[in-house]
Amino acid sequence: MSLSITSTHARIGIQTSPSKLEMESSMAKLEHKQNHAKMKIETDLPKVKIDQYEAFASAGLKNLLDLTKENAQIGHQQAMEYISKKASDGDQMAEIHLGGNPIAEFALRDSYTEREFNIDFIPKARPEITVEGDIRIELEGDVEAVAKSVETSYIPENLNINYIPSNVNIYMEQYASLNIEYRGKNINEYV
Repeated sequence: MSLSITSTHARIGIQTSPSKLEMESSMAKLEHKQNHAKMKIETDLPKVKIDQYEAFASAGLKNLLDLTKENAQIGHQQAMEYISKKASDGDQMAEIHLGGNPIAEFALRDSYTEREFNIDFIPKARPEITVEGDIRIELEGDVEAVAKSVETSYIPENLNINYIPSNVNIYMEQYASLNIEYRGKNINEYV
């Protein structure tokens, strides 16, 4: 006896798709608008003035007017000293009866010139230095209105979330089967 047994195994098919999480966002914005203050600035460039007249004058370099005044004072002083000397000589001559030889003493005194020497440094005065110049700053417009003119706007952040869940699809790809066939013509029934 011939038997033919054919079997097919069952097969399960599984399809999966993973989950997805999509996020899209925009940053928050903070915007400021303000009218700016206007300022007007005017400057005069600095000028340095140096007056060296006193320094030159102390070294003997004077203008004609000051030189004439100084020479007049020196002449007046020398004239007073000469008058004082002559008055003193006259007093000594008037007292000739007290003895001595005043004319010889005058001649001896006036025959030698007495000089005084000293060390000095010039110039004795410093130059006068002045700086001229100016800066002017003016605010234009209403300063308080400009300070209050700040406009602020806030745009909040935007967040979009899209979630796609995972998917599992289970299906029968092939069903199980059993096929039994008898082949042949001999059957032994007494076995």
